[in-house]
Amino acid sequence: MLEANKSRWFNELFAVYNRNLLKRRFNSLQISNSSIFETLDRNIPLIIYANHSSWFDGIVAYQISRHFKLDFYVMMEEKQLKDLPLFQKLGAFSVVREKPREAIESLNYSARILTENANRVLWIFPQGEILPNDTRPLNFYNGISKIIEKLDKCHTLAIAMRYEFLGNFKPEIFVSLGNFEPFNANDLKKDRKLTAKFSQNTENLLNEIKSKIISRDFSGFQNII
Repeated sequence: MLEANKSRWFNELFAVYNRNLLKRRFNSLQISNSSIFETLDRNIPLIIYANHSSWFDGIVAYQISRHFKLDFYVMMEEKQLKDLPLFQKLGAFSVVREKPREAIESLNYSARILTENANRVLWIFPQGEILPNDTRPLNFYNGISKIIEKLDKCHTLAIAMRYEFLGNFKPEIFVSLGNFEPFNANDLKKDRKLTAKFSQNTENLLNEIKSKIISRDFSGFQNII
């Protein structure tokens, strides 16, 4: 697998490029429930999971992480990371879901990242591929549960992203944040259906965003670009 090789100077340089890229391509990046990060316990690892409907999802994840000062890592398909090797300097590492042994190696690496420093945040797109926003049901791989099994404790956070044209030349990005959920390995023994719960959490957030867009109710959203 390809491991992350974070570079502070490259992150600072890329942060400027990333924000300008988003401002060129999108009219806004609207976040709801952003105050949730004010309650984040930075002494407990956080796993963020989200739907995957666009190539820009990773770019949006980076911008959110920078805005809320998160020390973030992200799991990427190996073939994509090979095409974009500089992303390793931003915290990206690879996974090959089609090969169980290599997938396990990536899950072990994920757990090691979070164990080494409790202040770290791991982003996962558990659908494993880019699919249309309205695909239902959301089918998640079991990676999140497998990582939780290897940790003493952690928090998880569901995030939903949607890209929408609303009469402007450039589209808007809408991101809805769920709430932090605490977990430890014992929780998996009590409930073997956590993956289904994670996918349902994300699906509920996606449905809420769609409903708000249809009704033009954008109260509670904050533009961060």
